[in-house]
Amino acid sequence: MPISIDEATKRFESYSQNIQDSILVIESFMGSEESISFNLPQAITNLDSINIGTEERNVAAQIKVLEEYQRMLATERKRRSIKQVIDDKMKSADFKSDLKKARRSGRMGQFKPNVLPAMAAAGQIPVPQPTTSEMPMKQPTKSQMPVPQLTVDEIEPNAEDELMLEF
Repeated sequence: MPISIDEATKRFESYSQNIQDSILVIESFMGSEESISFNLPQAITNLDSINIGTEERNVAAQIKVLEEYQRMLATERKRRSIKQVIDDKMKSADFKSDLKKARRSGRMGQFKPNVLPAMAAAGQIPVPQPTTSEMPMKQPTKSQMPVPQLTVDEIEPNAEDELMLEF
């Protein structure tokens, strides 16, 4: 069974906490040192003059730091892979929800049944009567339109109007 988003999130948080713990362990073993450096030829040359007990403790601390760093890298690899799983699952969930929304809106746009007339016929809702302001006005037909009566003066153009029209 594939891992759920909740389980992956819990693992991611656990891995992140383990990395923080590893960092604290490394800091405690390193003390005030900021980096580890080891020059093997110089260490072999100086074997006669070193305090063996102190050097063994330093080497053991460095080994612990490197082992902890190795664990931290393995945990980081797991954390990154589980983060990828979470991201993929979130993208998949977003894609599915977007697809559902698109399908739902498509269905709602295609099938908009007008149930009000059926409910009104069944007597479940009252049918609103249109008011006079809502009723459409009938446009008069040509036969119903009044024809203006022209007089003789309007039919014959005046001489003044003819002069004004000529250029």
